[in-house]
Formats: sequence, C-alpha cells, structure tokens
Amino acid sequence: MVGLEMNEQNTSKLQPKFCLLFVQPINFFAQSFSKVIFIGIKQKSQKFSDSNLTILVQQILGKSPIISKKIKKKLLLNLYGKRTGNLLNDKIQQENRSPLLKQRFEPFSIEETKENVVIEQEDKFDQFKDFVFGIQIQKCQRDVYLDGKVNPINKQNNFIKNSKYNAFTFLPLVLFEQFHQFINLFYLGLTITQCISFLKVGFLIDYLGPLALVVAISLLKELYDDIQRHMRDHQINNYEYGLITENGIQKITSGNIKVGQIVEVKCNERIPADLLVLYADDEQGNVFIRTDQLDGETDWKLRKAVKATQNLIKNGADPSSLISQNSYATCQEPIANIYQFSGLFNYRYQKESLSLEHVMWANTVLATGRIYGLVILNGKETRMAMNSKTPKTKFGILDDEINWLSFLLFVMMSIMAGIVTAFSGQPATASVVTVAYIRYLVLLSNIIPISMRVNLEFAKLVYSYKINIDPQIEGTITRNSNIPESLGRIQYLLSDKTGTLTQNDMIFKKLSLASAQFSEEDKEEMKKILIEQCKLNEYPLQDVVNFLNKNNSKLRLKRERDQVFRDLMFALCLCHNVTPIYDGENPKTFQASSPDEIALVKIAEEIGIELLSRDQIQITIKDCIQRKQKYEILNNFPFSSETKRMGIILYNREADRYIFYVKGADAVMKSLVQEHQRGFIDEECENLAREGFRTLVITQKLLTKQEYENWKMKFDQANEQIENRETSIQKAISLLEKDMEFLGITGVEDKLQEDVCSTLENVRNAGVNVWMLTGDKIETAICIAISSGIKSPTQQIFLIKETSDPEKFQQQINTFGVDTNNHLLVIDGTSLNTALTYFEELFFTIATKSLSVVCCRCSPTQKAQVTECIKFYTKKVVACIGDGGNDVGMIQSADVGIGIEGKEGKQAALASDFSIIKFKYLNVLLLWHGRLSYKRSALLSQFVIHRGLIISVIQAVFMFVFYFLSISIFSGGLLLGYSTIYTYLYLLKARMFPVFSIIFDEDVDIKIALQYPPLYRSLQKGRDLNAKTFMVWVWKSIFQGVIIMILALAMFKNIFLEIETVAFTALIFNQYALTLSELHSLHIVMIISNIASAFIYILSIMWFPNQLLVSAMTFQFFFYVIVIVLVSWSPCFLAQKILKKYDPSDYEKIMANVKRELINTKIFK
Repeated sequence: MVGLEMNEQNTSKLQPKFCLLFVQPINFFAQSFSKVIFIGIKQKSQKFSDSNLTILVQQILGKSPIISKKIKKKLLLNLYGKRTGNLLNDKIQQENRSPLLKQRFEPFSIEETKENVVIEQEDKFDQFKDFVFGIQIQKCQRDVYLDGKVNPINKQNNFIKNSKYNAFTFLPLVLFEQFHQFINLFYLGLTITQCISFLKVGFLIDYLGPLALVVAISLLKELYDDIQRHMRDHQINNYEYGLITENGIQKITSGNIKVGQIVEVKCNERIPADLLVLYADDEQGNVFIRTDQLDGETDWKLRKAVKATQNLIKNGADPSSLISQNSYATCQEPIANIYQFSGLFNYRYQKESLSLEHVMWANTVLATGRIYGLVILNGKETRMAMNSKTPKTKFGILDDEINWLSFLLFVMMSIMAGIVTAFSGQPATASVVTVAYIRYLVLLSNIIPISMRVNLEFAKLVYSYKINIDPQIEGTITRNSNIPESLGRIQYLLSDKTGTLTQNDMIFKKLSLASAQFSEEDKEEMKKILIEQCKLNEYPLQDVVNFLNKNNSKLRLKRERDQVFRDLMFALCLCHNVTPIYDGENPKTFQASSPDEIALVKIAEEIGIELLSRDQIQITIKDCIQRKQKYEILNNFPFSSETKRMGIILYNREADRYIFYVKGADAVMKSLVQEHQRGFIDEECENLAREGFRTLVITQKLLTKQEYENWKMKFDQANEQIENRETSIQKAISLLEKDMEFLGITGVEDKLQEDVCSTLENVRNAGVNVWMLTGDKIETAICIAISSGIKSPTQQIFLIKETSDPEKFQQQINTFGVDTNNHLLVIDGTSLNTALTYFEELFFTIATKSLSVVCCRCSPTQKAQVTECIKFYTKKVVACIGDGGNDVGMIQSADVGIGIEGKEGKQAALASDFSIIKFKYLNVLLLWHGRLSYKRSALLSQFVIHRGLIISVIQAVFMFVFYFLSISIFSGGLLLGYSTIYTYLYLLKARMFPVFSIIFDEDVDIKIALQYPPLYRSLQKGRDLNAKTFMVWVWKSIFQGVIIMILALAMFKNIFLEIETVAFTALIFNQYALTLSELHSLHIVMIISNIASAFIYILSIMWFPNQLLVSAMTFQFFFYVIVIVLVSWSPCFLAQKILKKYDPSDYEKIMANVKRELINTKIFK
C-alpha cells in the first residue's frame, strides 16, 4: 500500500488528502501492467485543476519504482480521464469493486491544460482504432443502471453487419481475393512485362484486356452480392422500437440501441439486443419467446419479469418511473453459452437473483404480450453474435484443382522457355539470357489461358441459373455462384435436426401401461374407460384414498388397469408447462416449452380431460363428464438437461388432496419407481424407441399434508442458500421422488420431413457420410436417428455422454475406434467439449471413419467447430444444412452451406450458399445438378487448358523452325479472338460458341442419376480432373500442335502468311471436332453452335482481312485444312475409344452396369 498526503510544499494550492489504496503490478510473461484505483477522497468540496491533479498522480506514481515509464503514462491517461469533465469520477465508478465505494462523489472541475491535449490525441487514436478494428468485447462483469449508466462504460453499438465489405475495404479485399488466384497473378506479371520496352513482344491490350475483363466481372459480381447484404442489414438496423425515457416512450432504431436503455418490445417482434425483462403485461409477469433462431428449437420458452419492477408497474407506476429508480443489475461477463446466465438485481436495498429465465437473447422473438426490457448486452457482445462467424468468400474445390494444374502448366511453360532459350544461341551473358528467357516465356504464356477464368465464371452463372429455374426443386436459390461444382464432390453432410430432418410436429402414437397398451387407433376404447372411471370417482387417486382410509395404513394397493389409466390421463393434463391461449373466435392454441407436452395435452383432451387454463398459481381442467376441477400449483420443477425430468406438486382444495407428479426420460425415471417395474420400463421404452417414438415415463405420488409441510421446510432452507443452491434444491426434491407409482409410458412421433428417409439413403449410397448436429436431448436425437435411417438396423449405438474427464474420454473413443462401421457414435455437448479441448485430432481421426455420428446438446459454436475440424482433418468437401439462426455458424464454416426456409425463419437460408424449401431437394441438388456441374466444369477446364497449350506448342515449333525468332506466329487480334471474343459470342449470339456447348452436356438423364447414386460416388475421388487426366490432355495438345504445324509447313513451304492462315484455321476446326468427340450427348443446340461459330469465324476473317491471308482461302486450302484436322484429331479419338474399352474407369464400369440393367428391364417388360 502506498499512501501520500498533499500540502502546500508539493502543490501550491492543493489541500485535499488522497489515498492510493493499492498499486498492483501483474506480470504475464513479458507483459506487465499495473492497475491503479483511486477509492478515497477526504475533501469532496475542494475543486482543483487538471494540472494539479497531474502533479498529484505523478508524485504518487513516483513512489512506485516498479512501474515503468510507459505504464505510468498509461495510468495517467486512465486515472484522470478525458477533457470533457467528470471523467475522473466516472473512472472511479468504473473501477468500483469494493463495498467501500457506496458513497457518492461530487464531479471534478477539470481545466484545459497541455496535458489534456495529449490525452485528447490519444483518445482520438482509440476512436480511430475502434473504427478500423471494431470495439472490443469487455471481458468483465458489469453494472447496468436503470438510468442508463454502465459500469464500466460500454461503447458497443447494436448495428448488425452481415456484409463482407465497406467503402474502404471493398477494392483491397476483392482484389486480394482475385489475385490470390494463380492465373490472375500470372497475367498481372505478364501485363507488367509488356510495359517494359525491351521485354515487349506484342500489344499491351493483348494481355491487359483479358485480365481487366475477368477482374471487372468478379468485382461487379461481389459488389452486387454485398449490396444485397447491406440492404438486408439496413432493413434490420432501422426497425423501430419503443424507448422508455423520462418524457415517455419515444422511437429508436435497432442499430442505435445502447446498453443501459430500457426498450419496449411488442408481440411477434424480434428482440433487438440481450434484454433483462423488467415488466411483462401478463398479470404474473410471465411471457413466452421463440428461440428457433438461436437454439434451433421452435418450442416456446417461458420468461419472467424481475419481481420488483414488475410489481412497480403493475401497481400503476408510469414506465418512465423505472429510470428514476436507484436500481441496477449486476451481470456476468459476455459469454457464448446460450444456456447460462447469472446476475443480481439491486432495488432499494433489496436483492433478487437473476437467472436464464429473466433474460431474452437477441434474435429471439417475443411470442406473447408486451415487455419492457433493460439492455444488458448489445452488438458483438450478444449471445447470438458471439456464436456467429464473420462471413468469408468461398472458393470451390474446382478452383483449388485449377490453381494446382495452373502451377503445373507454369512449370511446363518455364521448362519449354528454358529449352528454347538454350537452343536459341543467345550470347552467354546473364542480362541477354534473362531478357531472351522472359520474352520466350511471354510468347509461350498461352499455356496458362486467361480465358479459363472467363469460361468458368460464365459456366458457374449458367449452373446457378439452371438450379434456380429447375421446377423439380422449386424455390431453390443459388446465393453463392462461386461453388456450384462443389455440390458434386461432397463427402460429409452435417445436418441439423429440428426443422431440417423433422417438421417439429409431434403426434401421439402409443400409451403403454404395465398391464395394457393403447395406440391412436384405440381412442374410442380409451374414452369409454375414462367416462366409466370419472363416473365412479371424481378425482384422481380416489381408490387409493378410499383404501388408505379404510385400512388406516399405507399397505400396497394392487390397482386395476382402468383406475391407473384414469390417473394417467389426469397426469397428462396436469403435469406440464402448457398454457392454453384463447384468441377471440379463433380455435384454442397451446404455448409450451416442448412440443411433446402439447401433443400429450392434446391427446388427453381428445380422450376427455380438457385443459381450460393454466398460470403460475393454478391449473383448471374439465373432465369427460363436464366437471371443472381446480388445482393449486404449490411447486413446479421444470425440465432441465441435467435432471432429464420435470415435476409438479398440486393441491386440490375440494378433495383436500396433495399430488406429486413426475415425468421424464426412462434413464432417470426407472430409479424412482419400484424395483420390479424397472425391467418393464427398460424393455418397453426400447421397443418404442425402435419404432422411432420419443418416450416419457409418467409417475405420481399421493402426499399427506404433514408430509408436504415437512418437506417444504427443507426445500425452503435449500432455496435460501447462496452457495451450491442448485445442488441443495435437487437433494430436497429427491426426498420426495422416492417410491413413485408408475402410471405409464407415452410414445409420440416427431414427424419427419417429406421423403427424408429415401433422401438420406440416396445420399449415403452416393458415398456421403451423414452427421447430425443438434441442440436437442440425447433421447430425442437417437429417436430421430433411428426413424430417419441415419442409424442402420445393423448398427449398435455407442454413447459417450457427460464425460468431462480426459482419461475416461480417451478410453471411450479408443474403444469406439475398434469397430466404427458397426456402431453409431452418439456424443453430447459436454463430452464433445472434452474432445475439442484435449483430443481434437484423435477424436476426428476416429469419428470420421464412422458412417454416421450424432452430436447432441451442441451449441452453435460447437457446430461450427465440428465443421472446421472435419474439413481440416479429412481434407474433404463438407456440406452443412440447417434452418435456424443457430445453424448459421456451421453453414458459413462449411465448404457448401445449404439453408432451408421453414418454420424457423430465413436466417439460415440468407446466410447459406444454396437455399431450398424442402430437405428432399438435396436429391436433385446434389445427385443431379452438383454432379453435372462438376463433370462439365472439369471437362471445360481441361478443354480450355488444351486450347491454350496447343497454341504454345505451335508457337514453340514455329520458333524452332524460324531460327528462334521471339515473335508470335499469330497476331494479337487473332489470339484475343481465339481466347475471348468467341467465348462472349455464347452470350451475345444465342449459345454459339462450341466450347461452351460443354456446359449443356448430359451423360445420363436425371432419372438414372437419381436411381443410381454410385454415379455420384465416382466423382469423389476427383478422377475427372487430376494429374492423370491432365497428362492425357497434355499429350493431346503436344501431338495435335506438332501435327498441325508440321503439316502446315509441309503443305505451304515457307510462306509465312499462308502457314499462319492454314494453321489457325486448322486449329479452329480441330477445336470444333474435339468438342463434339468429348461430349456424351448431342442435341440440336450443340450442332447449331458449332456450325454458327464456324460461319462467324469465316465472316470475321472477311471483316478483318488484315489478320489472315484471305486470298489463300481456295478450295485446295480448305482441303488441306480438312486433311490436317483429320490427321491431328482422329488418332486421339481412336485411342480414347480403345482405352475406354480395355481400361474403363469406375464411372464407365457403373455406366456399363446401368445400361445392362436397362436392357434387361426392357426385355422382360
């Protein structure tokens, strides 16, 4: 502790005594910093100038020799704040961590001095840093006052930003991405060489034109996409909410909402920031929200207002009075966990603990009523933002393969240029050899064709357009036209569950009692039983009460089946968190945190027990003979992932009866019933699970008044504890849960999306491994895995759950690794966190060998992490599909993100690369469009490589023959037309360019592609575009280029213009012939395309006679052209046919089997 008193000797006019309570140096390796906190002021009325304060602080810091000059300067800035005044006082409030600081401080008067100018400059630098890099997330707890103050000060804004660029970053980032491509970077280098006179071999426009065109198209495309994102962001950020002020409720846009403000949110409005609920217009302060955009669950979640502020407004106070209250909420630091929150609300010397049920996360939707909420987190600090990822530009696997092949072409070009330079006989000086080498390199640069980017970019647009207009997948939108080919190379499909595989629509299927089983077809029989029992006994457990009164003891009563069934129906109608909603003349609807509960309440109503009303105090029901019964809710224990059950204690005043109901998962419920009933529960739940049903075990217990009051005392004591409160409460509840009476097991079915099973079967047969990532419970996930076919009938379930011990987890995953093919791995969020923390490589090395994996209780961040890890450790193409806001992270992390527009909104669809309406559309999207897109682009890219390489071979032969002249055999105009102009004729002249006819090629029709998924599997090894196919096309280029040039020289001797004319014409028609021979199917568009292109070529020669020797084009000339084309093309064509017959590829073998099956089918029809 360092103390210091100021007097006239050390400051001329200062008398106040300050006490510096502590200077705490903290060393983290090489980084040291000190935290200095002023927390005492003895003379609050004394005013002083900033310069005197500077002297004071400097002398204080001078007492601490361990603090460096740099740290001292920073401390001065932090301690006396900014020039605007009162900031030292604000700093004291910000650093308030001690109960000693409950006293109020008067504001300081700070005068302008030279030191202020330095601080102002540093403050401007901080503002600039925040503007460029964004405001950083505060990693500390905060106090949020109802009057708008925040401790520490929070500068976050609430603007949503899904766009990738702004006005400053657009050009640099897009140009970086463009020149990240090897071809673009290479042609940029070529363009620069043509600006140097002694390296120039042609016109600058010959190299700059194609490059500028390709980059400009990409820039415009990115600009259009990002403008659309900016427009969507603008719409969200400018949505208006009510702001509670001292002058009433005013309007504020979503983007301008700050921490500490109180906002009004109405029914069906999006929650704009993370809010603490201060008031709800429900009498009890209860309100429901939809969290489907956050956790993927469409179930409504119950939220409660803070009691103190709820009562204040309920008693007639104006909403603006909230601001004047001396109250604040202490909240934990911003974290990503959407299932956790803790805090404390301080109101007039009273404290109320805050939990998850008091807050609403941003991007959830208010389902009922109206609320006033205190903004506790906004912007990047919200749970939604912390679970989201910054969007990035995606490039497909084809782009990577093209880059790799381009590098091989560059190596080949460099070698060819070196060979020509070596044989050219240049003087053996470094400068001359270097210049000659570069000139030859430029002349051979057509080996790497810039037109490949043009062709592929336009091809991608055509693929995207064909996807968008396909009537079989109506409503599908391509939002990222960069990666349609990646749809044909997917090897891992990661799917959400709720709303993706399922419709989240529960249907009652079966009811199993110990002595009977009822299905949905037995409703009439169930109604009869219930009517008879209601006539005999008005209230549940009546036969048990009669027996106990008669025998005056708790002997075990063997109950009849019908009596148990009656109590089971009452339990279904009473043990839940369902609230009926009446909306005028509209039919009654239900709100609940689980669709299972709604399904059970509905079946109870169909049988005869109707739920009339429910609030936090009372439940009112009507039995099958129209008698109303009211039950007071004494205690309610909601379902949680830890307890896996829910319970409720009810009191019926008319019958003077206390009843305790508990329902939950069989894994925990079987330990609560008698031992002889546990075997039945295990067996029956397993049978229902095999049918794909979600199960709940229902139990009850009759309590006496004395039993309840004794237990209530223990429960209240546990509830008053501060430390280990949850553990103590659960221990108290467990005292009641002993020896429960088993009533029955319910089986409900979560309706699957249309054709989910057949779609997943096709996808798996196509060689795609399917993973299910869900935030739902393990039991639910397993049920859906069974019913959807993710788990095959021959597989056993290997479960890893709640494993936080690294050694135990390592043992379990190694055990699973022994036999991955015959087991379905099911892992929960806790165990997955252990895997990601300690055994990331081990886990994904083993797990990715399994055909399917189910991850339960996954947070949005974990979903994205799993996606990234599969990509990293397998180096394979990963696709993710989901429909909720919680799926955005993994969709953006995937190589291919697919969003479904459904009940959970459009956030996933808007963030995806492809959005679809139904899950079954994956069949057509992957097996048809994805497969064709990849096969077409693979052929197109190799054809374009061949087209550039053959020109370079002709150029090389020309230079060898004509004494190594460093001039181009073809003029720049001819080369530009050869590589670009005819490409654009595809767009301008109704598909007339022959190379582009490749993108309409179909090797099979859609029916066969969907019927034989192994056709898709043949693409996954990349055999359509690899080193082998590349070398085949290189051989074709060398052979045809040499033949064309040699025959041209032989037929036209040494007349240069005639050689140029015949070689170029033969080259053009060779391309036409090669195009037709490489296609799998011919249609009228392709034939017309080639004929029209040939005609346009001839016309272009007539229009530009200076490019070629038109006078040489006689009948003999065209005869020689035909001979050259036949000699150069036919050997390649024959060799290709022979190779397919004697050494067929996997694809050709599959196609042979397909044709045989089709022939056999036709024969036996």
